[in-house]
Amino acid sequence: MPQRKQLHSTEGRSHPNTVPCSVKEIQRLTSNSVLVTFDPGAALPRFRHTPGQRITFCLPLESGSCYRSYNLVNHPGSLPQVAVKQVSKGGGSQYLNQHLQPGDVLNVAPPEGHLYNPEIDHTAHHILLFAAGSGITPLISVARHALSARPDHKVTLIYANSSARNIMLRDKLEDMAGSARFEVFHILGDGATGEDLSTGRLDQAKLNRLLTQFRDDSLPEVAFQSGPSGFMNLIGEVLGQQNRELPLFSYSFLEQPFRHQDDQLTSEALSNLTVSIGGITREIQDVPRGQTLLEAADNAGIAMPANCRSGICHRCKARLISGHTVGMPGSASVGRPVPKGWILCCQQRPGSDLVEISLD
Repeated sequence: MPQRKQLHSTEGRSHPNTVPCSVKEIQRLTSNSVLVTFDPGAALPRFRHTPGQRITFCLPLESGSCYRSYNLVNHPGSLPQVAVKQVSKGGGSQYLNQHLQPGDVLNVAPPEGHLYNPEIDHTAHHILLFAAGSGITPLISVARHALSARPDHKVTLIYANSSARNIMLRDKLEDMAGSARFEVFHILGDGATGEDLSTGRLDQAKLNRLLTQFRDDSLPEVAFQSGPSGFMNLIGEVLGQQNRELPLFSYSFLEQPFRHQDDQLTSEALSNLTVSIGGITREIQDVPRGQTLLEAADNAGIAMPANCRSGICHRCKARLISGHTVGMPGSASVGRPVPKGWILCCQQRPGSDLVEISLD
C-alpha cells in the first residue's frame, strides 16, 4: 500500500527567515501542554497555512539558542496558534510550557511543509485520522480544512491518549463534533471508558475492529496519521492488510528542519524501551534520548503511575533490568533516596540502545 510522508525541509539549514512575533495569550491545555497565540503584526498574511504545516521558533534556552518547529492549529485567518506538549526538561517544549509569558517577543519562521493533497477536495471523501498524544496537532487542521472544503467530506478521528486528562485540544474537538460529518473515537490507556474497544493500548485486533466499524464503502477514503513511531508502525501495518486499499499519509515529529549552531539538544539518538507493568510487558521503539521514561510511556499509551513528575512522590519507581539511564539536567531525588538498582522514571531518560525496566 502506498505511503506518503510529509515533505520536510532539508535538514541542517541553520538560518530560517524569521519574523518578530509578540505572544498574545498562553492557555493551559493539560498539565503538560499549552496553547500559545502570537501576533506577527503586518506579517500576518505570511502565516496563512495549509493543513499540517508547521512554523519554526528561535528559542533562547539557558544552554544556547535553538530552533523548534510546531504545527499551526488555529482557524485560517485568525492569529497563529501552536499547541505544545512538554516532552523533555531543558528543551524548547519546557521553555514554551514553563517560561514563556504574554508580551514576550519571539522570532518565528513562517509556515512550511506539505501534508494534505489538494486533489482530495476534487471529490467527496471519507478522511480517517489516527492520532496519539501530541500527534493531534498536525491532524486537527486536516480535519478542520476537510469539513470546510466540501459539504460532503466526512471525517473520523481515532485518538489515543494515556488518560482523559492528557487529551490535547479537547474543547476544539468537542466543538467540531457538533458537525454530523465529524466523529471522534477516544482510546484511553488507563481504562477510564470501561469499554474494551476504547480501553488500554491500541493493538491489531482493536484497530481491525475499529476499521470495520468506521470505514465507509460509499465514499473514496484516505487516511492520515501522527504519533509515536510504534503507534504509526501499527497503523501502517494494519492498513496495509486491508482488502480495500486505504492510502496513508504520515507526519513525523522526529525531524527538525533547522539546526542552530548553539543547539545542544538535537541528538538523533534513539532507544528501544521495554516496560513490564501489571504483569504485561510492552516494547516502545524509537524513544528519543531527550525524553524521560515516563514521557515515553505516556506517548505510547502506557498508564504508568505518577503524581508529581518531579521526583517527589516516587510512584514511578522502577527496577532497572538492563541497559542504563541518564538523569535529566539538574534532576535529583527529593526526600527518601532511591534504592540501588531502582530509578525514578520521571527523572531518567534512556542512555543506551536498549533499556528494560519493571514496575511489577
